[in-house]
Amino acid sequence: MTAIWESPALGGIPLDPRVMAEEVAADLGLLSGSVIEVVRLHLEALDSALSLGVPELLADQLRWQTVRLESAGAPFGPEDVDKAVREALGPHLTPRQLAQVEELQNSAAVLGASGAHADSLVALPVGPAHDYLAAALAGHRDEAIAVVREAMMSEVSVADIMLGILQPAQVELGRLWEAGEISIAHEHYTTAITQLALSLLYPRLLLNRTLLGRSVVATSVGSEAHEVGIRMISDLMEQAGWRTAYLGADVPHADVIERVAQHRADVLAVSATMAGHIRGVRELITLLRADPRCAGVRVLVGGRPFTINPQLADLVGADGWAPGAAEALEICRTWTEDRSRAR
Repeated sequence: MTAIWESPALGGIPLDPRVMAEEVAADLGLLSGSVIEVVRLHLEALDSALSLGVPELLADQLRWQTVRLESAGAPFGPEDVDKAVREALGPHLTPRQLAQVEELQNSAAVLGASGAHADSLVALPVGPAHDYLAAALAGHRDEAIAVVREAMMSEVSVADIMLGILQPAQVELGRLWEAGEISIAHEHYTTAITQLALSLLYPRLLLNRTLLGRSVVATSVGSEAHEVGIRMISDLMEQAGWRTAYLGADVPHADVIERVAQHRADVLAVSATMAGHIRGVRELITLLRADPRCAGVRVLVGGRPFTINPQLADLVGADGWAPGAAEALEICRTWTEDRSRAR
């Protein structure tokens, strides 16, 4: 049976984070869906940060937590959430464990600007990406798709459309959601349009490609709703001549391992966009390493937590990490060349 909490400090707590989040929200005096979500993600990020010794994971959570609380009309801020969380955890922890929690929360508060590196990757100047996102957020699906079609008609490459239009639009979309400037409905609607755009581009991936005899399995860990990035990586690798198996999100670890073995994959590409899902990445990699059928498979990870702290890749047992689709493709190409030279 999988433990509810990953970190030793919180491992003895019998309550699920979702249940505790409701209790904390009630103690804060605002039992709304938005506040419960903020507290749940805080608890999951705290658990991962304690387990790995990486306060940046919680610091990044605190940064967007402020605006989410404001947008929910909460009369309290992150410091109040910190205190309420400690009070809820207190009866289940020893004084030493509670001190660990408070120390990490304080470190995270100091590192509140640690997400600046990731945010610096967001750049959406006036152009196709801006026009695409503006149309999608306005609810004009046809106009958004027209931006992609126009690029296709202008003979813009599939890779350039993905990396120059769709990827920056999705990154900016995530920033807007974190800032509380758009709703979950906006985020889901725009992501659905991007999935449609990727489907329109897919037939072009198969034109004039040279098969490399290499294969990759790509998946997103946990109940990830943000799987567009890993799909782009899978599509671009297919265009580059790789055999690909894109599994999507929320696939049981055992099924991922089975697919890696059946596909005789050279690389397993794994995405996680939330700090609370880092545990799932590590568990998946541990299972992969333990299966003799997957010996020699290299693991590439990506997603915001790894951008915030690239050392997480080593901590979860991965062979490498990539901040974007283009970098992922280059890393896998290098791995292929290294293996060919070793023969």
